[in-house]
Amino acid sequence: MADVVSSTLSKKDKLAAARKKLKRFKEKNKTPGQDTKSSSTRSSVSPSFNPSIVGEKTSSVTDQNPHLPDLHINERPTASTESLHQLSQHINDLLHESNAIINGEAPVENSSVAQLEERNRELAALLEKHIQANEQLNVQVQQLRDQSQQLQNELHEEKQSFVDKQRDVGSLKDQLQVHIQTIGILVAEKTELQSKIDQLKKQSDQRLDEIEEMGGRLRVSRQRITELERNMSSINSSSQQYEKNSKGYAKDIDKLKLELYKSNQTVEELQQQLSELNGKLSSKVSDCLAHEQNVEDLRKKLEMAELYTQQLSSQSDKESLKLIDSLQQEREEYIKKVEHYQEAFQTVTNERNQQSEQYQHYIDQLQQQTQSLTNQVTSLTDEREKLYSEQHEAESKMHSLRRQLEKAESQSQCVSISSSDLQSEINKLRADYEELAKRHETQIRDNAQLSRFLDEKENKIMDLESTVGDLKEESSNKAQLLENIQSDKTALSRALTQNKDLKQQLAELQNGFVKMSNDSMELMTKLQSEEHRGHELADRLAQQEDELKDMRELLASRDLKLDEIQKCADNLQRENYQQEQIQDRLRHYEAQAQLVETLQRELSASQDMMNALTTQNSELRNMLVKSRDNKDIYDESKDEKSDTIIGSLQATICQLEAERNQLIENLNDQRNLSDNLSVKVADVEEQLKMTTNPDENIVSRVEFDKLKKTMEAIQEKYTRAMRDKADLSDKADQLEHLVLQLQGETDTIGEYISLYHHQRALLQQREFQKNDYISRLSKDREELQGKLAKLQGLVVQMLHNKGNLSNARISDTLLSKDYQNSEDSNVNHSNDIQPHLHGATVMNGLSKYPEDWPDYSSTNSSESVVEAIVAGESMEHIADLPEDQAFKSQLEKNADLSPVPLRNTSKSEQLIQKCNMEEDNPTARKILDLFSEIDSNLCDAVPYGGRKFLPCKYCKGTVKDV
Repeated sequence: MADVVSSTLSKKDKLAAARKKLKRFKEKNKTPGQDTKSSSTRSSVSPSFNPSIVGEKTSSVTDQNPHLPDLHINERPTASTESLHQLSQHINDLLHESNAIINGEAPVENSSVAQLEERNRELAALLEKHIQANEQLNVQVQQLRDQSQQLQNELHEEKQSFVDKQRDVGSLKDQLQVHIQTIGILVAEKTELQSKIDQLKKQSDQRLDEIEEMGGRLRVSRQRITELERNMSSINSSSQQYEKNSKGYAKDIDKLKLELYKSNQTVEELQQQLSELNGKLSSKVSDCLAHEQNVEDLRKKLEMAELYTQQLSSQSDKESLKLIDSLQQEREEYIKKVEHYQEAFQTVTNERNQQSEQYQHYIDQLQQQTQSLTNQVTSLTDEREKLYSEQHEAESKMHSLRRQLEKAESQSQCVSISSSDLQSEINKLRADYEELAKRHETQIRDNAQLSRFLDEKENKIMDLESTVGDLKEESSNKAQLLENIQSDKTALSRALTQNKDLKQQLAELQNGFVKMSNDSMELMTKLQSEEHRGHELADRLAQQEDELKDMRELLASRDLKLDEIQKCADNLQRENYQQEQIQDRLRHYEAQAQLVETLQRELSASQDMMNALTTQNSELRNMLVKSRDNKDIYDESKDEKSDTIIGSLQATICQLEAERNQLIENLNDQRNLSDNLSVKVADVEEQLKMTTNPDENIVSRVEFDKLKKTMEAIQEKYTRAMRDKADLSDKADQLEHLVLQLQGETDTIGEYISLYHHQRALLQQREFQKNDYISRLSKDREELQGKLAKLQGLVVQMLHNKGNLSNARISDTLLSKDYQNSEDSNVNHSNDIQPHLHGATVMNGLSKYPEDWPDYSSTNSSESVVEAIVAGESMEHIADLPEDQAFKSQLEKNADLSPVPLRNTSKSEQLIQKCNMEEDNPTARKILDLFSEIDSNLCDAVPYGGRKFLPCKYCKGTVKDV
């Protein structure tokens, strides 16, 4: 019995020791991971640690960085493989102790109790430290939550600002469209202004041509003036010869007067004959007109008769036949009358031909007489040319003198062309001369005063020299006297130099004034002499002009007589040539009609080109509409580029439409011109048909006047047509230039479209890379979920092997809930990669990629499976003690605050491998293998396309990892 009692007591002691060890284990689990990472890699699976070292590390970190944000909330104390190994060690110790007690070995209780008490004290101190650290961490967590809320508020404000900016962008797009329309209107106005400018340039060119013509006329007039001056000089030189030859000319004139008297008598006789012939012609013409009227009346009657016969042809009566016979008889009578009139007309024409022959003979005689007169005139003109040559020589001398005068005028700037200006300048010079004379007198007075002063000074010097000679004996005053003398001498020398300079200046002024006065006097004398010469030349010119007028009147009278004779001949020739000219002009108008047709063809070709350009513009507009439909997919920077492209395209389209309208107007104008020309040509042809009768070759004066007017109108129309043709050719050149410009603009538009498609292909490639990266991340997530499921199964298997099935079931339920909560949180936040799913390297508390922010607001975090199981075991074992209940609530709070990331370090792996080597447990090995695989998968993160994709559309350039 005693052995049994002792065994039961030993068992109770062992149970108490085991409970104390479990308390220590809870304390260890309560204050885990307070030695938060001083390095960037800290594993959630930690080996059995020394609590003193942990306390020192946490205190040092909190002392050094009291304001550091709580970046280690995610690293909570875990009871993963390390806690399992510790439990296995404690169980093994208990088994060894129970075996020792069974074997009869006496345990040393006192020493173990003392050690346990010391251990409890240390653990209590550590508990207080860890509680303080946890409070600090809670404060930091609250600060971080406040910061996260602030960031969320800022994000919300930025989203609102982004929406406002999008609205502003819409309004700006509307403004851009309005600006594009205004630009189109301005471009159309610009084209109109350019056309106006071209017209003004043409007008200016015409005005310049007119100015050049006027300049040429001025030159010609100047040449004529020079020639007249030469004639004047020659006439002056030859006036004496004229006086000598005047007597001989007077005799010749008397002879010529006699001849003229005879010729005048003969001319009067011929005029009488001509007047008689003209009377006969007028009577014949009146008879012809009467006959023509009769013929026209007869023709009208014939036409009426034919109409009447046509009307009566339908009626087959005897009366109609009688009427037809009577009408035929009348027609025969009229035909006989017409033949009689034609014979009379032929006789009249024969008589006219005879008279014209006689008239030509008479004209030949007159021409012979005129040739004799012309020979005499040529002899006189030769003499006159000699006189002209002499006059030219005299004029050359005059020109040389004038050139000398111009040189003199250029040298003297003050002298102008008019004598009044010269007199005013002379008065100014006289005033200047008087002022200079006054200055000269004042300077002479000053010089006289200075000379007196010099004389006085010289007298003083002489006196001083005499005094110096007297004072040679006095040696003490020599230096003072010498200094005074030297100063006086320097003053005198300065005065003398000043006097010399003044004298030189006066001399220069006097010389300049003398030169100016001489020049002015010379100019005045030259002007007076030239004016006198001009008056003399004017008088001589007046005399010679009177003589020339007399000679010209005589010649004009003779020329008038000759002109009258020639006019009679020219009128007959004109009447013969006018009909030929009319026919030539009709041919020319036919050629002009062909030119108009060719111009119309060219205009139709240009219109076809414009239609093709309009079709191209419509196609470009369709392309632009399609590009606008696909515009919302891309960035705002691309939108701005496309907007600029669209604006330029719309501006070009407006230009093309304006040019098309102008071309259509030009086509309409040209068609109207061609129609007017065709109508006018038809009118002219009808008039010619009406005027030209096949039976008659004679044209009346009234008809001739009408033909003249029509010919003048046709000439004006022809000139207008030629001008229109030139304008059309210019417009065709302008249209070709516009077509070339439009082709260049279409090429640029095609280049913009190709750039647009290229940028679209690049964006599609980036989207494809992004989708590939997301698919890889989803695959990795699925693999991690599978490995976590394997871990759950292995942990359950390990606990099942140790006989803790009930705890394993509880842990299964907890794990399934935590796993579902973790999935829900991942779905709600749409984060493909969370910090508890991969072990990305952390630098300064932040993950490597910016998308992997931890979610501090979510309490449903995925905790470690092993931690939940161990926590469940400890809760079941220690449910009776109140201290254990408080410890349990503290553990639950800590579990709610900090989600556990699955991280692994080299130290934890080494410790776990040592435990596995001791235990030789296959399930633990599998768990470790899974941890190693998870660590390798998360460390070997797949980079997405070199991180070239930019998630933010406002960011540019390559992404740099800090």
